[in-house]
Amino acid sequence: GKTGTAQVIKIPESAKKKLANKFRDHAWFVAYAPVKNPSIAVSVFVEHGGHGGETAGPIAKATIEAYMKSSGYYVETPAKN
Repeated sequence: GKTGTAQVIKIPESAKKKLANKFRDHAWFVAYAPVKNPSIAVSVFVEHGGHGGETAGPIAKATIEAYMKSSGYYVETPAKN
């Protein structure tokens, strides 16, 4: 997928945590799946959500995973350490 951030106003990084919600950056993430022969495309926009990978990315991931599981594409495998 591709992340993105749309700046609402210019502000120093040090002041962002104290920034009113209405001035925080917008977050977005777009993706498609499966890589070969895609059957789903997702675009997530979180108004004043900060950075795309932090807020919009997990929403897109959950949406695609739910679709892939219900469509029989996705098989969970345990993580290898």
